[in-house]
Amino acid sequence: MTEYAARHESRFVKLLIQQNEIGGKRKTAAATKQLEQAQTCIAEVNRIIKRLYEDNVSGKISDERFMELSADYEQEQRELKDRAAALQEELSKSQAATVNAEKFMGIVRKHLAFEELTPTLLREMIEKIVVHECSYDENGTRRQDIEIYYSFVGKIDLPEA
Repeated sequence: MTEYAARHESRFVKLLIQQNEIGGKRKTAAATKQLEQAQTCIAEVNRIIKRLYEDNVSGKISDERFMELSADYEQEQRELKDRAAALQEELSKSQAATVNAEKFMGIVRKHLAFEELTPTLLREMIEKIVVHECSYDENGTRRQDIEIYYSFVGKIDLPEA
């Protein structure tokens, strides 16, 4: 890879990371911590329910009281399990985004020094191109916005040249 290609790849990778993972590491770390806390709480609620059952069997608490407390703890446990599932889904999406970015960069490296824009190159690198209606500014200058959505990573806002 030439020095020019390496420099532009580095710039492009930085843009890709900035746009697809702004705060991503913090969000992933926070979600992981919340998931661990939810799993700890689920285990604790399980222990409490077992103790409640044992207290009910031994006669320490009435059947009526057992049913009330048991229903409350089971509701709490369902909510914790739902929260844990949502957090797990969030973490999975984050991991998938990282994998997709890596796949896209593999395609970019493969075609970094292309000489000609071929249909194969376009199909591999670009998911879709959206061409907006043209507009005119106060000076009568025509402006037409075009959005390029890249494979695996979506739209990347490149800085103005």
